[in-house]
Amino acid sequence: MKIRTLSGALLLAAATSVATADFYGDATGDIFDGGLTNLDILGAEISNDADNLYISVTTNGDVAATNWGKYLFFFDSGDGGALSGPFGNDPYNNPWNRNVSAAAGIDAFMGSWIDGDGGALAYTWNGGGFDENAFLTPDRTDAAMGTVRWTVSLSALGLAIGDTFSFDIGTTGGGDGDPAIDLLSTTDIQPGWGNGSTSPMGYSYTVVPAPGVLALAGLAGLASRRRRA
Repeated sequence: MKIRTLSGALLLAAATSVATADFYGDATGDIFDGGLTNLDILGAEISNDADNLYISVTTNGDVAATNWGKYLFFFDSGDGGALSGPFGNDPYNNPWNRNVSAAAGIDAFMGSWIDGDGGALAYTWNGGGFDENAFLTPDRTDAAMGTVRWTVSLSALGLAIGDTFSFDIGTTGGGDGDPAIDLLSTTDIQPGWGNGSTSPMGYSYTVVPAPGVLALAGLAGLASRRRRA
């Protein structure tokens, strides 16, 4: 039986398609100072394809006009990692030296800034310190609406298809020892500048095969069955 083959363009489109994004919400105004709308997280979306993790964060303010806020991304794959504050490593569990404690061991971290030219750094824990693996540039197209997006390779965070990780996302200032002013996975109001903050790492995400990969697998199976027919 003659079988039509997929074109190279269709194969590429299928293999690189992105899984449907998961949305994670946060309360409005759960910060100690209601004027810091650029640090008040409203929600985040995460998706992936075969190679990358796609993250967007939306805050309650125009972060194009008020762009000094920094973004913290904490990942725990359950393989052990850096602990923080009273739970272990001194002083904190992240290479940006922000005052955020979490009982979970952080085995990957990303920190980002959107002022100046913007940028982000991705790290993984090596058992005794953090290795810097990647520099990337955030997408600030919708910054005036409070939304910033990042594309980071799975490998830069030590992740692979099938991994499930706990995570949290925080906003902070630009100084050593600054706390997270808002944390995505809790509505608890953090104490604010000059104090510490605590993350429950209350959200999780599974790196799934993208729909195109599953479609290719199905097509391959169909083709195999047809060849045997």
